[in-house]
Amino acid sequence: MEFSNQQKLIITLLTDIHAHLGIDNSVDPVFVQRMVRGGHGWALGWAYPGLLEDGIEPPETVTFVAEVLTMWEAIEEAYAGFDQAQKDRLAELAPAFGHDPRFCGFDGSHEADLREIVHILVDDLNRWPIFKGRNTDSHRILADGYRRMLAVYERISNNTSHASRLSVEALAKILNARIIPKSSMELDANVLRWA
Repeated sequence: MEFSNQQKLIITLLTDIHAHLGIDNSVDPVFVQRMVRGGHGWALGWAYPGLLEDGIEPPETVTFVAEVLTMWEAIEEAYAGFDQAQKDRLAELAPAFGHDPRFCGFDGSHEADLREIVHILVDDLNRWPIFKGRNTDSHRILADGYRRMLAVYERISNNTSHASRLSVEALAKILNARIIPKSSMELDANVLRWA
């Protein structure tokens, strides 16, 4: 949901009045103003379902971040349920990322829009509480690695029941998908690049 400059001005004035009057049990004027000014009108539909038009599709970036958060929640919950032997096996099968896998966010410089969406979804809208209060600045670009992981995660989750947690082998496949595929230009078979 996009707002014109005139609509932004009107919303700003109305939310200022709303806040000044101290009206409780209604919309949060500070949140509304911040979402409108920041170009995150989609968040208003998530925060106040039924208040705005139904059927408004969130931007593709919001859908992507939501899918990443869902995947990482499943990864972290599965890992938390493993015994030490399973954790050791995962570290063996996924040596690059199998040691205590945790969602570390997006790059604050190059993926700031994605990181902002994480903040809105987790901290403002109270979705995915497992990540609340976590520093989500990864200090490295991770979106492409997450896309590769999502492709594997979706294949695996489509073939398993939602009640079952990810197995060690399934989790290893997902985590290993984060590794950047070797370029045909690289000659050294031992060189791995990470995303």
